[in-house]
Amino acid sequence: MSMTSVTITVPSHFVPGGLPTPDCKQFGFNGFERSFIRSAKDNTVTFAFFAPTTNCNEEHFDEELEKYFWHFSKGTPFTMKKEFDDQPPEHHQCKYLNNKLIQESLF
Repeated sequence: MSMTSVTITVPSHFVPGGLPTPDCKQFGFNGFERSFIRSAKDNTVTFAFFAPTTNCNEEHFDEELEKYFWHFSKGTPFTMKKEFDDQPPEHHQCKYLNNKLIQESLF
């Protein structure tokens, strides 16, 4: 099983100004895109990783994501959709607390 893409969605008011662009290769991907989405309900920022490298794996991605989220306030909520080549996508509600990634499956 290998990841094919990951999309992270964060409420825009939690995204700090001057946030550095992640080095997608460190996350195990060749492509990265950040988007701002306006809606009547909430404004969000998405971070999309795509085109996995040959050594892309979920454990390494989660380790790099933890390092990247040090730029955010502790407890910042976000949703994450991980897609794999041989199973349905996984959707999680996430946050980092006490230096640990807390993930709850959405379904």
